Amino acid sequence: MSQGDANAQKGDTITITHGTDSNEKRHDNTTHMLAEVPSQTEENSPKKKKSKRTYRHTFPVHTKTLPSPLSKEAPPESYRGFVNLGMLLLFGNNIRLIIENYQKYGFLLSIPGSNVSKQDWILAGLTHAVLPLHVIVAYKLEQWASRKAKGFRKRFADQQASSDSQQPQDEDKKAVEAAATTDRKSSKSKGGKKDKKNLTLEEQIKETRSTVGWLHFLNVSLILVWPSLMSYFVIFHPFLAMGCLMTSLILFLKMTSFALVNQDLRSSFIFDTPATEQSTPHLTKVHNDTTTATSTTFDGAVTTTTLTTTTTVVKTIIVKKEAEKHGSTYQYEVSYPDNITPGNIGYFYLAPTLCYQPSYPRSTVFRPSFFFKRVLEIITCLGMMYFLIEQYATPTLQNSVRAFDELAFGRLLERVLKLSTTSVIIWLLMFYTFFHAFFNALSEILYFGDRRFYLSWWNATSVGMYWKTWNSPVYTFFKRHVYLPMITSGHSALTASVVIFTISAILHEVLIGIPTKMIYGYAFAGMFFQIPLIALTAPLEKWRGTGSGLGH
Repeated sequence: MSQGDANAQKGDTITITHGTDSNEKRHDNTTHMLAEVPSQTEENSPKKKKSKRTYRHTFPVHTKTLPSPLSKEAPPESYRGFVNLGMLLLFGNNIRLIIENYQKYGFLLSIPGSNVSKQDWILAGLTHAVLPLHVIVAYKLEQWASRKAKGFRKRFADQQASSDSQQPQDEDKKAVEAAATTDRKSSKSKGGKKDKKNLTLEEQIKETRSTVGWLHFLNVSLILVWPSLMSYFVIFHPFLAMGCLMTSLILFLKMTSFALVNQDLRSSFIFDTPATEQSTPHLTKVHNDTTTATSTTFDGAVTTTTLTTTTTVVKTIIVKKEAEKHGSTYQYEVSYPDNITPGNIGYFYLAPTLCYQPSYPRSTVFRPSFFFKRVLEIITCLGMMYFLIEQYATPTLQNSVRAFDELAFGRLLERVLKLSTTSVIIWLLMFYTFFHAFFNALSEILYFGDRRFYLSWWNATSVGMYWKTWNSPVYTFFKRHVYLPMITSGHSALTASVVIFTISAILHEVLIGIPTKMIYGYAFAGMFFQIPLIALTAPLEKWRGTGSGLGH
C-alpha cells in the first residue's frame, strides 16, 4: 500500500468519524430542544419563579356520615360486576361438570323419541286428536242454550210490557192464580211430574240453566277423566303421558271458563241486564279499582276506557285506521249471543289464555322477525332441555336410587344436591320456552294483544307473591272463577285460598302421579303445604318490607 493510499484511507476514516460525531451531536441537540420546549417558549416573556407550596397532612378526608355500599341504608348501587363474576363462576363450574360427566358416562344422547314405542306414539296422537271434540260439544250446548235464551228474552219482554200496561182487574183473578199455585205445589209434594207448560217463565229459565250446567259439567269431566285413564293404563312413556294430561288439563280449564262466562252472559241477555254492571259492585267492593281514563296516543287516536278490574275493559273507542297504520292495539266488542260462533270458540281454543271473553285486545301487525326469533328460541331451549335430561338428570337420578337402596345417606345427599342444580336449570329453560317464547310466538300468529303471561316473579319478596306472579294465566283463572265468587258470597280470603290450593294440589297430583304411575300424594303435599309456608313468610315480608330481597 502506498503512502497516498494510506493517507486517503486515513482521511476517509477521519471523515467518517467526523460525520458520526456530528450526527450524535445533532441527536443530542434535538433531545435537548424537546426537553427545553417550555423554557424556550418563555424566552420572549418575563421569567417567573415557580413558588413552592408546603404540603399539609391535616386536611379532613371524612366529612360526611355515609353508609357502606352494601348496607341497607346505602343508595342503590349497580351490582353488575357481581353478576358478571357469578356468570363466570357458573360457566367454569358447568365446564367442569361437562368434563366430569363425559369421563364417567360418555356420550348418552340419542335421537329424540327413538326409545318410545310405536304404540305410545299412536295412542298419544289419538288422545290429542279426540280432545277438540269436546270443544265442538261445548259449542253445540251453548248454541242450543242461546236459541232458548232468545225465546226467553222475547217472552220476558212481553211479560214486562203487559205488566206495565195492565193492572189486575179484580180479586177473583188473584184467587184463581193462588189456587193454581197451590195445586202445583201439592202435585209436586205428591211426587207427580210437573207439566212444562205449567211452569212459570222463571222456572223454565232455571231448569234450562241447570240442564246446560250439568251437561257442561259432564263434558269438562270427560276432558280430564279419559286422558287420565289412557295415560295410566295404556300410554307407558311418562313424557308422552304427561303431554296428554297437560293438554287435557288446559282444555279442562278453558271449557270451564267458557261455560261459566256464557252462563252469566245468557242470564244478562234474557233479563236485558248488562253483565258488566252486575259484576261491577262486587268487584268494586273487593278491589275498589274502578277507574275511568281518557288518553291520546302518539298517533292522535283518542281512547276512552272504563275499567272494572285491572284486566277487564268495558268500553274502548279507538280510531282503528290509525291504530293499524302505527301498529298499536285495539279491542273489539262482541255481545251475546253473537259470540256463539265456531270462529269465536276456535280462537279461544287456540289463544294463550284460560279465561274466556267474547273479545280480546288484538294487535294489528304481524312481525315476522319477532316470530322467527321466538321459534328459534323454542328450538334452542328444547334442545338444551333434552341434553340436560338425558346427559345429566337421568344418570344422576339412577345413582340416587342406588344410594337410597343402599342407605348411603352421604352419597344420597350429594346426588340430591347435584340433581337439584340440574332441575333448576331445566325448570328455568322450561319457563322461558313456554311462558315467553311459545306464548309470544302463538300470540303473534293470533294477533293476541295481552301478553302478560308472567310478571317479575324473580323479584318476589314472599312465597305468596311468587305464586301470584310466575304463572299469570292460572292465577287469573282461579282469581276470576274461584276466589272472587267465594269472596263476594261471604267466604273469607283464607277459605278461598285453601280451596284454590287444594284444587291445584289435586291437579298437580294428577299431572305428575298418573304419568309416572306413582300416585303417592307427594305432588299433592308439595302444593298443599304451600299454604302454611305462605303464612310463615308473610310476617317476614312485613318485618323486612315489601322492597327487600328476602324472598328472592
